[in-house]
Amino acid sequence: MPQQLVSPDEFLTKLEGCFSDPSSSSSVWLTHKRLTHSTDGDIQMGEENEDGDGPEYEVLIRCTQGDNKFSAKIPASALSTFHSTYGALLKSSFAPLMRKRDKKKEKLRAESLAKKRREVYVDVVVGEGGKRGKGRRQRQRKIKAQKKRESERERIETQKTSGET
Repeated sequence: MPQQLVSPDEFLTKLEGCFSDPSSSSSVWLTHKRLTHSTDGDIQMGEENEDGDGPEYEVLIRCTQGDNKFSAKIPASALSTFHSTYGALLKSSFAPLMRKRDKKKEKLRAESLAKKRREVYVDVVVGEGGKRGKGRRQRQRKIKAQKKRESERERIETQKTSGET
């Protein structure tokens, strides 16, 4: 099927049809391109006006879905309005396809992280253990856990100070 050049409004309606058609499972490809035509085939690099603005170019936007191809030329003056309607169309089309966030899991993850951070600031009670046997091993584990918490505190404090500057 040959490519059709349509108006910007017609482009948006056809694009909406591509997204809403449930029978078509093929991908939709969208491309944007600055449209420039030069009579001599050479691009002039120093084409600026006295006020510092360069020439304004049209934008060519294309949509391809299987054999269905259509495009539109959007003038530079209407580009901002086109982009606002185009963006709204894309958001409304993609919203149902996006995966829902599991807020319950996020909340549990945040609570567990907060609990871990609180535990970092609580010291481990080392106590007096024996010189040999089970008591010594428990005491050594507690000393090791206390050192680990102290290093974690230092790491958190350095992150806080580096984040503030």
